[in-house]
Amino acid sequence: MSHHPNLQTMLLSEVIDVPSSTNLAWFGCAWAFVLAYTLDLGFRGTSEKFPQAAVWLFRLTWLTLSGLLAYRGLILNDIPRNGAGEILLSIAWGFAGLSIFLDLVFDHRLPVWLVSILTAVCIFIAEWIGITPASINHTGRPLIIIHVGTAILAYGILAAQALNAIAYLLQDHALAKRKFGGIYSILPSLVPMDKIGTQLMGAVVWILGLSLIIGGADWIQSSLNLIQLPKLVFGLITWVGCVMLIIQRRRYQMSAARFARTSLFILIPALVALWLSLPASPK
Repeated sequence: MSHHPNLQTMLLSEVIDVPSSTNLAWFGCAWAFVLAYTLDLGFRGTSEKFPQAAVWLFRLTWLTLSGLLAYRGLILNDIPRNGAGEILLSIAWGFAGLSIFLDLVFDHRLPVWLVSILTAVCIFIAEWIGITPASINHTGRPLIIIHVGTAILAYGILAAQALNAIAYLLQDHALAKRKFGGIYSILPSLVPMDKIGTQLMGAVVWILGLSLIIGGADWIQSSLNLIQLPKLVFGLITWVGCVMLIIQRRRYQMSAARFARTSLFILIPALVALWLSLPASPK
């Protein structure tokens, strides 16, 4: 009986090896997203079957990516947030999944070609950075996992809103210039994009707010560590910007086009906060 745990560990190490053994699977997902991009944009107009095939390929690839992230998390016994590559993968998974959620629940489909190519680019960059995680020890601090997880989720929603805002501004430009063909014909209409944009920004306010509360409490508990302060400041700037933006839009003090344009600028402090949150590489 005492030999069973050692045998099990040995078998698992032979079958699973290390999380980096899934590198080919990451690349496979990335190229599948590229194929979805090609089917949706390159063959649109020749047959309706190609865009529909792109939708299903996008969804199935996202499910595969979900499985790979779950597999990696089970091996590491942690959520995927232990390095720049892992965090980028998580954000890409988040905004791709959110686009599927918007499509299935609200019947609001962001351009599949745009979400597909951006998700693919994120995976390629994550592989280039390296997905092997840095060693992070949060033993005895389980709330930090919630802090990191909610922050990644909030930034993923912000990324989805950025896509929504870009699509809105493109469609708004097309209507102003009376351009109705080409790429503009496959974009959603303005009203649902505006409505979804305010809902996404509202979600960011609550989720990022929760992350900041937990992070702030941890900062105070850790004797006001100055190393953690900059990322909290930029996270707070992002949150305040989202709050001001959503209040002005819901009070109709800001046009929909300006709301979409300003939401893109809010990405700047969010990206700085995310960069400051990246774990240092092990020396």
